[in-house]
Parts: sequence; C-alpha cells; structure tokens
Amino acid sequence: MKLDRGGKCVFANSLIVFQQILVMFLIMLLGYYLFRKKVFTNQTTKSLSELLNRYVMPCTLVRSFQREFDSALAKEFGITLVCAALVFVICIFLAKWIYRPERAKNYADRRVCLNLTNDGFMALPLLSAMFGSDGVFLGAAHICCMTIMLWTYSVYQLSHGREKMTVKNAVFNNPGLLAAIAGILLFLSPVKLPSVIYTAIDLTGDMNTPMAMICLGCFLAQVNLRECFLDGALWRLSLLRLLVVPAITMVLLFFAPIGDTAALVLLVGVAAPCAIACAMFSQVYGADYLFATRAIALTTLLSVVTLPGLIAVMEAVLRLRA
Repeated sequence: MKLDRGGKCVFANSLIVFQQILVMFLIMLLGYYLFRKKVFTNQTTKSLSELLNRYVMPCTLVRSFQREFDSALAKEFGITLVCAALVFVICIFLAKWIYRPERAKNYADRRVCLNLTNDGFMALPLLSAMFGSDGVFLGAAHICCMTIMLWTYSVYQLSHGREKMTVKNAVFNNPGLLAAIAGILLFLSPVKLPSVIYTAIDLTGDMNTPMAMICLGCFLAQVNLRECFLDGALWRLSLLRLLVVPAITMVLLFFAPIGDTAALVLLVGVAAPCAIACAMFSQVYGADYLFATRAIALTTLLSVVTLPGLIAVMEAVLRLRA
C-alpha cells in the first residue's frame, strides 16, 4: 500500500496524530482528575488495566480481522511481522549493551522500558485515526511480537531469571497473542463471526481508547512530574525509546520491501511511549516499579512532540524512496 502522493498534504498523517494525541490527553486529564479526587484508587487503576489487557484490547484486535481475505494485505502483514521481530531483536541487544547489572541496580526495569511500547493503549487509537481498520490490522503484527516479549523476555528480566521463558507464558497466558491468532484464523477463513457476536465485540473494542487514556491519566497522577523532568536517567531512556530506536527502525524500513502504510504503522508502534505493563509487571516481580512508572509518565508526555515529528520525517523519507 502506497501513500497518496497527489493532493494530500505531505504532513497529513502527522497532523492527524497530533490532533488525536491532543484528544487523548484531554481524556487523560479526566483520569488524572478522578485519581486526584480519590474517585479512582490504585485498585481501580489495576482493575482497569486488567480489563483492558485481557478483554478490551483483544476485542479491538479481533474485530480488525473480521474482513474478507486479501492476499496483498496478508503479505503486508507478514512483512510487518518480520520487521517488528527484527526491531525487537535489535532492542534486546541494545538494552543489554547499554544497561548492564554493574552500572545500575534497576537495569532490568530499564531494559524492559526500552523494549516495550504502549502500542495497545496509545498506538492502536492513532492507527485507527490514520488508516482505519487497515491500520489496526497491520498494527496487530507489532502487538503480536510485543506481547510475546512481555510474557517471556520481560518476565525473565524483571524476575532476574526466577521465571523461565516458556511456551505457556508466551502463548496461553497471553490474551493479546491469542486474540491475534483467533483474528488471523477468521481472516483466512471464509466463515466470519455472526452479526450479533461481532457487534458485541465491536462495542467492547470501542472502549479501548477512552478507558486506556483514563488509565494512563491515573498513572500520571501517581508520579511527581517535577522529579521526572529532573531525572537524567529518565531523559537518557526517553532519548533511546522515543528517538534512537525509531531512527534505527526508519533505516530498516527504508530498505525493507514493505509498503508505505505498513511502514508508518510499524513506526507508530515502535515510537510509542513506554508500556504501562512495564510498571505493572515490575511491581508483580518486585523490581523498581516506581522508576518504570516515571518512565511511562515522561515518555508519554514527550511523545506529544516526538510521535508527530517522527511520522512527518518518515513520510518524507518514504517519498524519497519512491
């Protein structure tokens, strides 16, 4: 799939992303307000995150696959999946090289924050605004890789090797991957979901953006933003997460046999801020979850500027490739 090179504004997608991020931040402010006023508590936020990860986001993925089989789209999905996997492999080696045990006690949290992005909560709403259901469909490729990373690599790192990387964690404890697999089977099959079931899934999936932003707002309300902006380690992590890794990805995508739309979709997933799951899993395994929470807060705030800017650069690069 190619970008429209006719009358469409060169920075159209970056403008869409900027506007969508502003909308999302307004909803985040609601979450921030509700937590500060004690309408929502830590338990509420935890329950919302659980609901999103296990039920709402999987519904968003499944509904994007409810379409007639298209060989061209299937090919783009496969290429996007391979490119996403390569980016994660690069991130693993980069994190291991930069964040070593002898340099920082919370090296595991830093490695995980560098690898995991908020592609389910932040990227999916943006992809839906930019490319509609096609964007969510292709974005599922990055989510597949990310959820495998979450339940294997991240668990292993944050538990300091106590929890092993198993097939059970990678697949059967992984609602995002299970939803993607179910969706792919639907996409390949001539049989689609009945109208009543699809409508229920569709309506549940519609909750993804507002619920995710309220949840993010609750997380932001729990950190001292002044401390975030004064922490040099967080700024270095943000530089790597929001600029260096996306820049490496852009070089990879420039030479990869991937369509323009798929390239932008993958970039949005890679350039998203740190995943909320970084703090959730860090707390579960007794790591430095406060650092992870601050990393989520700072990268989320900075992404208002970096995400639209990176998309504008990527669109310009793709036009050079044509």
